Amino acid sequence: MQTAEIQEMTTTEEITGVYNNSIEESIDSYCTEHNLEKKDLYTIDQSRWNSVLLYVYKQVFKPFKHNAPVRRFNEKSNIDYANKNLLDNITDIYINLCYEYSKEVSIMGFSKLTGITPETLYEWTRHAEIKRGSSEILKRLQSEREESLSNKLTSGKGNPVGILGILNRHYGWNMGQPRGQETRQTAPPIPEMERKYLQGDANRPELPQFPEESR
Repeated sequence: MQTAEIQEMTTTEEITGVYNNSIEESIDSYCTEHNLEKKDLYTIDQSRWNSVLLYVYKQVFKPFKHNAPVRRFNEKSNIDYANKNLLDNITDIYINLCYEYSKEVSIMGFSKLTGITPETLYEWTRHAEIKRGSSEILKRLQSEREESLSNKLTSGKGNPVGILGILNRHYGWNMGQPRGQETRQTAPPIPEMERKYLQGDANRPELPQFPEESR
């Protein structure tokens, strides 16, 4: 996407539209160059998906220094960091792409697509008062990552053990149960087990009597 094309736009919606169309064109170009059908993107693994994101970055978001000013805080991206609405819209585009092609949403994936480094995203979160960037992007990516992994788990796509490991480590899942839905199984008290064992069978040998637990 040419920088001049962005400069001709006057509203955030117009700029978002240009980015969105350029991303779609770039994905089509990737498929052509790599002898893929568009439908193949639904089944490629996460590593190959990262290749797609990097390809789109080079075509759409990588700044060309010979025809664009180098900005102090976003040398690796042509996105205007001062436009919070634009940043949020591009985040929407990335999340939608991941859901469309059944891929994991991640901070690194977003960074590969846009050129916005993870360090920059964390900096925006630590200093929400700054006039550039959006402090909500990191929170959204983290939340949507959990949702995308949960979807992959329920759909049967991917390695369930690996997915559960990520969910447990980063989001506090336990044996595939989301946070707040954990249930614990406890053994019944010994006297209750004794009564259940003896009930209805007089021929069974008498079990030793255990004292009731003191209260």
